[in-house]
Amino acid sequence: MKENNGDLYDMHSLLDKAKCLGPRKMVVAAPYDRATIKSVSIAGREGVIEAVLIGNEKRIRENASRFEIQLDSLSVVHTQEEDVLDRSASMLLEGKAGFIMKGMVGTGSFIHVLLDPGWKIRTGRILSHVGMLEITETKRIFLMSDGALNILPNFTRKIHIVANAVEAAGKTGFGCIKVAMLAAVEKIKLPAMPATLDAFLMKKYAETGYFGECEIDGPFALDNALEPESARAKGLSGKVAGFANILIVPNIETGNAIWKSSTCLQGGNAAGVVLGGSCPIVLPSRSDDYKTKLLSIKFARLLMN
Repeated sequence: MKENNGDLYDMHSLLDKAKCLGPRKMVVAAPYDRATIKSVSIAGREGVIEAVLIGNEKRIRENASRFEIQLDSLSVVHTQEEDVLDRSASMLLEGKAGFIMKGMVGTGSFIHVLLDPGWKIRTGRILSHVGMLEITETKRIFLMSDGALNILPNFTRKIHIVANAVEAAGKTGFGCIKVAMLAAVEKIKLPAMPATLDAFLMKKYAETGYFGECEIDGPFALDNALEPESARAKGLSGKVAGFANILIVPNIETGNAIWKSSTCLQGGNAAGVVLGGSCPIVLPSRSDDYKTKLLSIKFARLLMN
């Protein structure tokens, strides 16, 4: 893993650092699918986590056997299906687990339970998804938020989204944090599109020092946020133009499209964690493969250090 100008390269090498941190206990809600069971089993064997599987024990063990996955290093807590989410959240509340992962349950139901004030997972910030992606050709790593939870965030919510992403970048090891606020165009011309105006305002807000040591600029289109040649062609300058390592998308559709184009069309590596709560939340799509889920577990563990 090389590092240049504060940037990080090679996602596998970066996230493998989690192996050296020692295991933390992770509770997994409804781990019935092959990708979840396999990723958790590997993470356990590699010493990243100590997993506690919450759900129908017979179903978990039968599926693991069918998928030829060993559960020797994993704990299974038999729970009725209707009680899986509450049981999982209670383990966090009681300090029996340090973080949580979603298995075969709907994202809406999962997040709804975690947002219940009784479980004390909520903090002063909103929850937001921080994805880690890798440019296929160069292996340069960048973070992206929010392509999974916040549908059309207003400016106030975007402040929280940026703060969560910047905190994740700092804990991940980026030496110089460069945040690009994405929009369809790079210039603000009144009446401005909301995303371009939010980008301008976020840049000004960052000057107050609220986000700490980082550079925030925008608006940028995707190409001139990540590619230096594209930024130069548009006459854009500054530390962020062409070299962003955090992308803040204007809405969930934009983030989802960037994620899927990177993973599905280019076969790129990806990891995702929900931040803003009292602990990292591993919130993969039910269609993610085991590699993405494993990288997400390692990403969450790295952020706990």
